[in-house]
Amino acid sequence: MQGSGFSAVVSVAAHVLLLLLLTWFVVRGEGLLKAEPLDLRWLTAREVEEGQSARAPVRIASIPDGTPTVPVVPETPEPPMPARPARPAVQPVDVAGQLATRKPEKKRLLLQRIDEGGKSDLAVRSALGWFARQQLPTGNWRLHEGYPDAGRRTARTDTGATALALLSFLGAGFDHVSGEHQKTVAGGINWLVGQQRPDGNLFDIDEFGREETYYAHAMATIALCEAVALTADRRASQAATRAVKFLVASQQPIQGGWKYQPQTPLTNGDLSVTGWALMALHSARIAGIEVPGDAFLLASNFLDTVEIQDGARYRYEPEFPVTPAMTAEGLLCRQWLGWPRDHPQLENGVGYLLGPKHRPRWQDGRRNVYSWYYTAQVLHNMGGPEWEQWYRDARDQIASHQLRTGSVRRGSDVRGSWHPGQPIGQAAEKSDIAGRLYLTAMCVLVLETPYRHAGLYMPVDESEKGKPESGSTGKPDPKR
Repeated sequence: MQGSGFSAVVSVAAHVLLLLLLTWFVVRGEGLLKAEPLDLRWLTAREVEEGQSARAPVRIASIPDGTPTVPVVPETPEPPMPARPARPAVQPVDVAGQLATRKPEKKRLLLQRIDEGGKSDLAVRSALGWFARQQLPTGNWRLHEGYPDAGRRTARTDTGATALALLSFLGAGFDHVSGEHQKTVAGGINWLVGQQRPDGNLFDIDEFGREETYYAHAMATIALCEAVALTADRRASQAATRAVKFLVASQQPIQGGWKYQPQTPLTNGDLSVTGWALMALHSARIAGIEVPGDAFLLASNFLDTVEIQDGARYRYEPEFPVTPAMTAEGLLCRQWLGWPRDHPQLENGVGYLLGPKHRPRWQDGRRNVYSWYYTAQVLHNMGGPEWEQWYRDARDQIASHQLRTGSVRRGSDVRGSWHPGQPIGQAAEKSDIAGRLYLTAMCVLVLETPYRHAGLYMPVDESEKGKPESGSTGKPDPKR
């Protein structure tokens, strides 16, 4: 008990001492701890002017962290973007003498230079023999039946088949007035003219919006125009004129393309159909048939919507990827519309088409004769050794895969044609759908490229000016 009492006394004494010390510190520091009353009111204008509320800003020195200071180097300005090449005016090319190269003597001289050994000429003649044997007594041809590996029935169009066959004959210089295949060509021309509708439509199936409609109509229009240019036949000229008017009336009135049906301000064309349609208008000018200049201006508008890289690459429709086929088709259209040979974007696009990945190869999944058809024309217009080497490569690939033997009996005749499924080409080629006649025609048209048309940038023989194919209509029509 005495121990605990002593401890209590010590504890009380310690607490008293602690309280005395705290009291001393508070009294000594009272002046330091006294705070001004908080003023919760708006400042008056005068107080603001007098700066009564101003307080010097508190500056806090930065604390070094031991990291070495990196000197600030001013950024090197990026080089200025190269100036965009000036857009050439839309001025359809001069078409004087465009078909003069189909004449036997000129054709022979051209082949002498580029077709050593006559591989191309032999292949074309053999293919034309196959076409002649497939013609029906009514004068037309068919895509979907009559021979092995024909096209699917869903892709049938006698107009398209007849046009492709006729283009093959006409491209080699055979017309419906005279020559070795006169009777065959005349039968096809007569069939086309005879089944044309009053509005000018040449398509043979009465079904609105079929995919084949404007392909077939445009191809048939080209065939009629070429026949007119070669012969000045009045009946064919009247049919061709109606066909051209129908095509112009079907053009998209704002963006200028074509597709599977007559276009309206609310529809859009595609480059695949538009290329054939524009070729038909180009052929009309060769035949001396009037074409409103606005049709070419609108076509140029459409090309603007599917181009990239200022016109060096092209797509099927604006949201589709770039392909060699569409690039070649777009560049060919630009050539028809007046792009000069040295236009930078044309040269850029040609370099793309000549790339190793796009060389003609008759291989599974790579063959695309549809693409080669357009590439051949673009390169032929450019001329030069690169074109000649490309053509020899394509000729060798195509000619070496032509069927030179086999039956010529009707229904099983394949001699002179090409098999659409050996190998299977790219899906975009469409040979698996359109069949043997389609592929055979496209092969022939590629082989005929050196003489089918004169190169657009080649000098024109003065003796050819003023002939039926010298039509140069291309000025805008204010009435349209």
